Amino acid sequence: MAPGTPVGRLLLAAPRMTPTAAQWMQQGATCIAAQDFEQAVYAFHQAYLQSPADAYARFWLGESLFHLGRYADSVTVLADLDPGTDAALDLEHALTLGRALQLTGQSAQAELVLLKAFVAHPQQEAAAYNLAVFYEQAHQPAQALQFLEPAVARFPESARLNYNLGVNYANCGHTDAAVAAFEATLRIDPHHLHAHQNLALHCLRTGLWCDGWRHYAWRFNRHQWEGSPHVWVPHTPVFDAHMAGTTIELVGEQGLGDELFFLRFVPELVRRGARVCYRVGNDRLLPLFEPLVGSGLLHCLVPAHAPIQGGDSRMLVGDLPLALWGHRTSPADRSCPAPLTLQPTPQATARMYEKLPALAAAPVRPRLGLTWRAGTAETASGFNPNRLLSKQVPLQHLLDILQPLDIDVVILQRNPTDDELTAIAQALGPARCRDASMLDQNLCELLALLNALDGLVGVSNTNVHLMASLGKGGHILVPSPPEFRWMSEGSQSPWLPHFHVLRQTGDGNWDPAMAQLRAQLEGASAALRPRC
Repeated sequence: MAPGTPVGRLLLAAPRMTPTAAQWMQQGATCIAAQDFEQAVYAFHQAYLQSPADAYARFWLGESLFHLGRYADSVTVLADLDPGTDAALDLEHALTLGRALQLTGQSAQAELVLLKAFVAHPQQEAAAYNLAVFYEQAHQPAQALQFLEPAVARFPESARLNYNLGVNYANCGHTDAAVAAFEATLRIDPHHLHAHQNLALHCLRTGLWCDGWRHYAWRFNRHQWEGSPHVWVPHTPVFDAHMAGTTIELVGEQGLGDELFFLRFVPELVRRGARVCYRVGNDRLLPLFEPLVGSGLLHCLVPAHAPIQGGDSRMLVGDLPLALWGHRTSPADRSCPAPLTLQPTPQATARMYEKLPALAAAPVRPRLGLTWRAGTAETASGFNPNRLLSKQVPLQHLLDILQPLDIDVVILQRNPTDDELTAIAQALGPARCRDASMLDQNLCELLALLNALDGLVGVSNTNVHLMASLGKGGHILVPSPPEFRWMSEGSQSPWLPHFHVLRQTGDGNWDPAMAQLRAQLEGASAALRPRC
C-alpha cells in the first residue's frame, strides 16, 4: 500500500510515526466494515508481520483473502493456525478454512474441518449451517438434511437454516416439505429474495401462475435493476383491460431465451390498445426484432442501455405476466400465450446457405439440430451456485442413439471442443454431420438455419425458443430440478407444446430419459421425410 492511499494517509499522518500492530488491526477492521478487502489484507498483513503470534491478525488476514476470492492463499494462511482455547475464534477459523478448502477442490479436508467444528460447537447455529451448505454444494442433499432437520428444530427462527432446509428438500424431490420450509423462511424474513425465487419456481412449475408470478417479482435481477435496496418490496402495476393511448416501455432482461420467452405476452398489450417500446437486453436481438416494428407489434426498438422517452410506465419484460394477469386469484386463469412468431428474412437465409453450402442442396435425410450443453458450468471444485442454469447431458449417450438412425445431424452447440467434434464425426461419419456452431452469434442466420431443420435434440437453450417461434419442436432433455418453463412433470409443456420433454430423475440419472429418446426417435425417423 502506497502512502498516498486512504489507509496510508490515515496511518502515516503523524511525522515519523510507525503504526503499531493494534493500529493496523483497527484499520483492518475499518476496511472490513467498508468491504474494502484489498486494503484489509494489507492492514492485517502488517499487523501479522509485527505480531506473528497474534492469532486474530492471522485469521483476519485469511478471512480478507477469502473475501477477495483468493481461496488458495486463504488456505495457506489458515491451515496451521492454532486458535488455542478461544472458542469463538476456533469456530470462525474452521468455517472460513472449510469453505476455502472446498472452493479449492479439497473436499475431503473441507468436510473433516467442518465436521470437527460441528462436533466441537453443537450449540452454534453457524456450525450446522456451514456443514449443511458444504453437503448441499457437494450435491449430497440427503446428507445435508441429516444436519439441517435437527438444527432447524434447535434454531427455528433462523431464516438461513429454514431456507437451506427447503433447498435440500427440493433437491431430494420432497416438494411439499421444501415449500413449507420456504414459507417458514418468509415468515421469519419476508424480504428473503432466495425464498421468494424458489417459491416462484415451484408455483410456476406446478401451474400456480398467480402465486408464481407474484413471487417471481422478487427475482434477483429486478432487485438489482431497482438499485439493490437493503429493504425492498417489488411493486408491479396492474394493467387495465383498455389501454388505448398508453405507451409501455419494456426492458429486456436475463438471457436471450428469457427475452424471447417473455415477448409472447406483448401481443396482449397490443390487443388492449397499448403502444410498446422495447429496449433489448442484448444488442444481438436488434436485427431479429426489427421486423416486429414493421408488423405493428412494437412501436419502437432501441439498443441495450439506450434511453426510452415518453412512456407512461416502464418495467422489465419479465413482469408482464404479473401486470397483465398475475393479480387475479381465479384458479381457472391458467392461459399460456403462444410463443412469439418470427420468420427468417430472405437475406439471412442466403447468408446462412453461403456459410453452410452443404445444407443448400435438397436433403436426402431428415436433419436434426444437436446441443448437449448450456448455461453455467461447474467449477473444478464441483461447486455451481447457479445449478438451475446449468444443463448438460452426456454427448456419447446421444451419439449412441443417433448413430443407427437414418438422419443428418447439424451441430448447434456453442463453443464445442475439438474432442467433441471429433467424437461426433467418428460416430456419425463426416457425411452425416455439419458444424453450424459458428452461427451462434448471428441470431437472424441461426433462425434461418433452424427453419431448414426437422427438429432439435438436446438441452434447452436459445435455439429452443427460436424453434418455437417458427412453430417447430423437437426432443428436449430436461435436468432435475427443471426450469419452470418445462413444468414439474409430464411429457409436454404448455409453454412449448411442440417439444417432447424427457426428464432426468431426481437423483441425477439420465438413463430413463435416454431410453425414451431412443424409442421416440426410432419411431419418428421412419415417419420423417426430407423436404424437397
